[in-house]
Amino acid sequence: MRDRRPFRVMGLLLALALVAAACGDGETTSPDDDGSGTEAGAATDGDGTQITLARFFGDCDESTQGVTDVSEATTECEVIQILTNAFNEADNGVTVERLGGAVWDQYYTQLSTTFAGGNPPHVAVMHSHRLPDFAGRNLLRPLDDDLAGAGIDFSDYTEPAQQGASFEGDVFAVPFDIHGSLWHVNVDLFEQAGLVDDAGEPVMPTSVDELFEQAEAIQDTTDALYFSQDWFEFAVGARLFLGLVAQQGGSIVDADGNATVNTPEGQEALRVLNELATRASDPAQGYTDSESAFLAGEVAVLHNGTWVVDQYNRQADFTYAALQVPVVYDQPGFWGDSHMWVLPDASNRDAAEREASLAFVAFLYDNIGAWAAGTGHLANRTSVLTGGELDDAPQRSNYADAADTAVFVPAVAGWAGAWDSLADELQATWISDKDPQSALADAEGRMNENLGSFAE
Repeated sequence: MRDRRPFRVMGLLLALALVAAACGDGETTSPDDDGSGTEAGAATDGDGTQITLARFFGDCDESTQGVTDVSEATTECEVIQILTNAFNEADNGVTVERLGGAVWDQYYTQLSTTFAGGNPPHVAVMHSHRLPDFAGRNLLRPLDDDLAGAGIDFSDYTEPAQQGASFEGDVFAVPFDIHGSLWHVNVDLFEQAGLVDDAGEPVMPTSVDELFEQAEAIQDTTDALYFSQDWFEFAVGARLFLGLVAQQGGSIVDADGNATVNTPEGQEALRVLNELATRASDPAQGYTDSESAFLAGEVAVLHNGTWVVDQYNRQADFTYAALQVPVVYDQPGFWGDSHMWVLPDASNRDAAEREASLAFVAFLYDNIGAWAAGTGHLANRTSVLTGGELDDAPQRSNYADAADTAVFVPAVAGWAGAWDSLADELQATWISDKDPQSALADAEGRMNENLGSFAE
């Protein structure tokens, strides 16, 4: 158990306002701000307890009004809203009311404002990489003593999920998924280049040399590029960098919480990224352009996330496969993060509020399979990685095992700003030809400045 430190709410607000980041550091779901601004605070309406929920994922009230069958959902927003509808319709004595919408790149700043005003929601969604910024200032309720009584088996979570929900020895969140990088593949182009097995499945490279041999084969035999990703908008290149470092047994932060990107592993990862940019891709493409090129059949492999699997499965007019990021070094590794549910401490001190909040997050825990089936994200409970709702979900069997090999960004306070600094410096090497060694050295320095600003 860790030492508890005094609240420093205004400090959190000011710091997080500087480092506010998007859902998943660049997922395509973009909630609109509806400006409704519901006040937090539990209330009883005669039938039970009312609690408030802060979340992103978008606004979809029109398409989900009165809907309680989650199988009708087609987006993240619809899945979470229909689940909330179903909970509210159940006879459980609790009603969940969502706070006013927050656009995805303002969510954490707006959430911090509710803490600064002393009126946080009862339940809030949070990325695992944001947990230290809030838990480290005693703003979240530790859940170690609450989970079992609420029917939540924390041991059923995968190891990455358990790590992402914990901070300095305590559990502060109920994980909802693992979302992360995937290799989105145009199988038809692989087949044209002779890169499929006897069953017609695309063959993934097992080394860096094979990676570029595949790139050459596809580009010599088709009119397509081998590889694409968002090269400059949402830090997607930094995600691949993290995965390539991890595959070599390295880490981008050491045991003391210091950035360690200017290392042999970091230098090799950046070399591969720049070689992909110059030999097999178009670094002028951002998120939308890279996605459009892939769906138009102009690219064999798109590096993007779990959240687009169902969209691509519907839209692609070629044989599509969503696959794990290939292991081209010594061990599996790919960027991952987690959507989790946290209970702000200030709004969950009353027993009725606390029990109501726990009842809702336990309901969401029970529906992790439905969330994964409806969104493309990885289920993070070992008992529901496959089967159930996932049996008929497209592509899921191709990457379900990745739930055990995701590499989360480090659980250190100030990470959002450090991540932005890393992305900036990496991108400078393929956008403006900055010297890679200088970029890594500058990245490490800037990252440690961000991390140091959150130190005690």
